[in-house]
Amino acid sequence: MWTRRKFIGGMVLLGAGTALGACAPAQQAPQQPAGATQAPAGQPRRGGQVTVGLHQEPDRLWGPITGLTVAQEVADLINEPLIRINERQEYVPALAEQVPSIENGGISRDGLVWTFKLRRGVKWHDGKPFTSRDVLFTYQTIMHPDVPVRGRVGWNQIESVDLPDDYTVVFRFKTLDAAFLDRVAIVTILPQHILGNVPPKDLATHEWFRTNRPGLGPFKFVEWRPGNYIMVERNPDYYVSGQPYLDRIVIKIITDANTLTNQLETGEVDIRFRMLNDQVPIVQRMSHIQLITTNATSPWIIWVNSQDPRLSDRAVRLALNYGFDRKALTGTVLRGLVQPAWSLIPPTSWAYSEDIDKFDYNPQKARQLLDEAGWRPGPDGIRAKGDQRLSFEILNIAGEQERVQILSFIGSQWKEIGIETRIKNVDVATMWGNALPRGQYEMAYSYTGRYVDPADLAQHYLCPEKNPTTNWGRYCNPQLDEILLKAQSTIDRQQRKTLYAQALKMINQDPAYVFVAWRADHTPVNKRLKGYKPAPAYLEMWNAAEWWVEQ
Repeated sequence: MWTRRKFIGGMVLLGAGTALGACAPAQQAPQQPAGATQAPAGQPRRGGQVTVGLHQEPDRLWGPITGLTVAQEVADLINEPLIRINERQEYVPALAEQVPSIENGGISRDGLVWTFKLRRGVKWHDGKPFTSRDVLFTYQTIMHPDVPVRGRVGWNQIESVDLPDDYTVVFRFKTLDAAFLDRVAIVTILPQHILGNVPPKDLATHEWFRTNRPGLGPFKFVEWRPGNYIMVERNPDYYVSGQPYLDRIVIKIITDANTLTNQLETGEVDIRFRMLNDQVPIVQRMSHIQLITTNATSPWIIWVNSQDPRLSDRAVRLALNYGFDRKALTGTVLRGLVQPAWSLIPPTSWAYSEDIDKFDYNPQKARQLLDEAGWRPGPDGIRAKGDQRLSFEILNIAGEQERVQILSFIGSQWKEIGIETRIKNVDVATMWGNALPRGQYEMAYSYTGRYVDPADLAQHYLCPEKNPTTNWGRYCNPQLDEILLKAQSTIDRQQRKTLYAQALKMINQDPAYVFVAWRADHTPVNKRLKGYKPAPAYLEMWNAAEWWVEQ
């Protein structure tokens, strides 16, 4: 297995409590089926159902065109990428026979040619063979300008793709992409025989992206009742012999956090992901639940739209970062379960640097910055310059009270330095479908993706003309671009570390966003469910083929 710490020339790639009140859904999800087949204690058993609770409803089931992690997770049940990242943060084969490396001949010495050997005999759920043409079509879809993908960073460094035969794909790069394995791991393959004749401008709205039917994964799509549940069933022809063990998985859509926790207690839900900190004490009292906590590789941040003339002012963005107490926030509202954040690269990463401003709470400095930039307090204490007031709307995804508590805490301290905020709760589609990708917001509270390699920093910092789709703050610093692109295309690990140290220092001298706190992924699991393995840098259901239930 290739770990994220083994790559070209030694380069690292990171890359029983009180029930809560709830309203029943309009459509009941399927009930648990008959028990699983018998097997020795501790050994996987065939059969049975697991019910997953999701706090958001997916939109479209393909990573490059969705902004929702929950959508990628559902897609990963039905379809497959070439490789995956496991619970030990190792690259492992999926549709590819092996993970390319210099040692096995899959990567050229200069890192510019990558060869993927595909598994033979793999079939789409409709019985058609999976071939290299599907991989090529997937790449072409990502790169087509009429397809609204979220980002092409890395993929746009590919010069050509060759198909020597039906089971070999060769990517030839213009410049090395240090994070290519990470990019491959989160892109499930598209069926060329289904989508190949669809006009590119119509692809994103094609029915396949709502069903992934046919797919290549361990489970097959059955039905999706919007606002209620998605059901998948066992793929008997999955390429891993004997897997999956479960007959089906039902994914219930429960957007209210208390309702979801209540259904964990009653056994209506077996497992949920990314539970917020305020639910932890409740779940800890449930004797039939095991609570698994892992440190995620992404922080909570407040996106800041630099197209807004007020927020394009560096002094304002600095004041926002200095103007609230992260340590007090994490120690009170977040119950001491997470750590303050001041970077998109976690302190556990080899690429992290201590030589950066950690934005210790300093309201006096925040006021001084605003004073020097000409932002003067008005009669109500809110600062203004001419007809522009430092009064902002913060978008927040509705349904989780902890988010509101966090923003209220921050907002109360910002008001003391003369900045006013108003929380606007919106649905998922508004946040990820319109506000962030289209720049239709002032501020927005969410978290970044689960980034593995530090090269993924480029997604949120490269100037919009280089990356118009995921630089949601519309921030631009050509000097920073130069450093990030050089680090992305450099083999030597120490050189990359030096470059990222420069980048982090530069970022915190002119912050594009407001860093809040590192995420902790709290996953409550019913003890009847076996085989779940948390993957802190990947998708939660990455190994669902190995899940089984104990009756």
